[in-house]
Formats: sequence, C-alpha cells, structure tokens
Amino acid sequence: MGIFSKSKQKESEPETILQSDSPVCQAQAFVEKSDSSYYFYIWLNYLSNNPTMKVCWICNRKKAPQKLNVNSMENGRAPMMPAQYVAHNPSGMELDESQLEIVWFEEGESAALLYCGELICVIPGWSGYNDFHGYSRFASGTGPYAWELKGAHEGLTKRVQRSRSFWGYFDGDFWPQVQHEHLEALENFFGKHEKYFAIDGEKFPPKAYVCGSSNGVSYGITAGVSMIPMPKIEQAFGNNSHSFRRIELGIAAVQQHSQLCQYMGGVISSLSAMPWKEITFLAHGHTVPFNNIKGFSALLFVNPKYIPGMEHPSYNGFMGEDINLLWIVPITQEEYDFAVKNSSAELIQKAADCTQLHIFNGEKKFNV
Repeated sequence: MGIFSKSKQKESEPETILQSDSPVCQAQAFVEKSDSSYYFYIWLNYLSNNPTMKVCWICNRKKAPQKLNVNSMENGRAPMMPAQYVAHNPSGMELDESQLEIVWFEEGESAALLYCGELICVIPGWSGYNDFHGYSRFASGTGPYAWELKGAHEGLTKRVQRSRSFWGYFDGDFWPQVQHEHLEALENFFGKHEKYFAIDGEKFPPKAYVCGSSNGVSYGITAGVSMIPMPKIEQAFGNNSHSFRRIELGIAAVQQHSQLCQYMGGVISSLSAMPWKEITFLAHGHTVPFNNIKGFSALLFVNPKYIPGMEHPSYNGFMGEDINLLWIVPITQEEYDFAVKNSSAELIQKAADCTQLHIFNGEKKFNV
C-alpha cells in the first residue's frame, strides 16, 4: 500500500492493481487505485533501513475538489487533484487495468506508466526535488501531486522507446559478445589475462573481475559493469550524462604489491554494485572511506578522461555510449581530509605525477 493508505475512514482500502520490480535496483513500481483516484508509486531501497517512496497522481475517479483537501492527507488518504490542475473530465475517469504497463528506464530506478501503449505518467530520476513528483497526462500546469506531461512528452516517449529496446537486448544471449569485447580491450591493454572471477553472484547483470600484468604492474579491472547506466548521474551531468554514466572499475599496483589487486577483487565487486544498490553514481573525484589497506583510509576514483597521459584500456563503448574506467586510488587520512575540506580536484593537483597516481606503490601520492 502507498504512503496515503493508513485511513480509518469508511473508504475502502486502496488496491494495488499493477506491480513491477526493477531489473537492477532495489526498487518496486506499482499503481494503486483508491475510491477517489489512481496513483503511481516507486518504492526505493524498500529492504533497507532508509526506504524512499516516490508518488505521482495519475487521475481522479471522482469529481475534483475546488481546493486541496488537507483533511484527506491528514487522515492518510491519497488526495484528489484540485480541479484547477485536472486536464480530464472534472467528474472523474476510470482506467482499464488490463491496458496498464510499467516500463523501467535504463538506470532502473525510475519508470513510466503506459495506458493502451500511450505514455500517461512518469516518475523520473529527478522526482522529489522542488515539490516535483512526476508527470501525468491528465494533469494541467504544475499541480501539487503531478505536473502536466505535455511539454516533456516527446522526450520522455523517446526515452521509453529507448528503454524498451535496451531491456529487450538482454532477452537474447548477449553475454558472450560483451565478455569477448571486454576481454579483447583488457588484453590489448595488459596482455593475456591471468585470472578471471565472476562477481555477479549468478544474478543479472553478469559481470567479472579480470586480472593481468604488464611492465611490472599488476591490474584488476571489471568487465560488464558498464552495460547498465548509473542512476542519478543525470542530475549532476545534465545533457552530458550519456558520456559518463557507464563505468568499469580498476586498480593497479607495482609488482611488490601485486597481491593488492587480487585482495581488492571482493571490494571492487561490492563497489560495482553500489550505484544500483544505493541509487547513486560513481564519478571522477568521488571518495569512499576504506581503512583495510594499512596506512590508508579511503579510496579515490580517478577517470583518465580528466588526466591527459594516464593509461587506460581502449573500449569500443556500449550501445553507442562511452565506457569510463575509474581507477581506484587508496589515499591516506591526511589526503582524504584535504579532499573533504577543499576538493578532490585540488587534491589531484597535488600529485607529483598525475599520470602515475593510479599505480599503487605503498606510498602516499599527494603532497599535502
């Protein structure tokens, strides 16, 4: 049941008429029908201690009130949209439940609702900011529970079409080709791979951790993480997010510390799931606390795109989009404190040699 379903009034309990689980995130989308309205929900991190419910009005089933019914919300009932924001028959409307369909967007944390194949409601990734809940075909203007869909319809329809095609790709035997392309890119980078570990726990999407070495440096790099674009990155990168939303993770170490690459396999496996587990993204300059390497307190992510001369595998991309390798750089407590106080960009400027900072040698990399 939704966030408005605690009523002790005589109204019947809201009914969930359609439900869908995200293919990759801890997220669940569902449509709820009450005596007075239809609502679309996305429940994020529903198995965690900090679940989040996103909610968007679809349409009223009864005559629209002239103003917001505050008492309805206080009683835990899903509120009807006031008449001034209703674009359908003001007396209400009904939906044929058999004609409803939920389509997850590529990132797996946002979704669209279709009716008879047409887009009628969307809860995008940026829902929840500035009193914005989502878009409804049956809303007019910027209502309190949904904004009108008209202005965003074309772009969101294309996004639905792209998402259908995206998820449809995984219906076939896709992994052998993806695996081959990644191994080819990695072996062109460090030579014949030495070890290969599946890190997907036999769950979708498949992914691996591949180890190799070249010129006295050992490497451990993921393969397959980039198939699924990361959530939330659109809010940070805007229209340029398609260039940064697909990642692989890697670590490098001199021969003396070569065991680090194998040790970090489990850590990197967990990090590779973080964006979809926690509904977030990883990018150049991000840090995470990590004190399991003696003398170091955190991990810094570095994208070679930002550092001319830094080595990296050459990828063909995936579905026409760039694949970004994020090198994982262990940093000391002093370096981490500097990054938090100033910025990761300023920290990186303190490197003696930016092109080599991704290669772990047991020593701190920054002059702070």
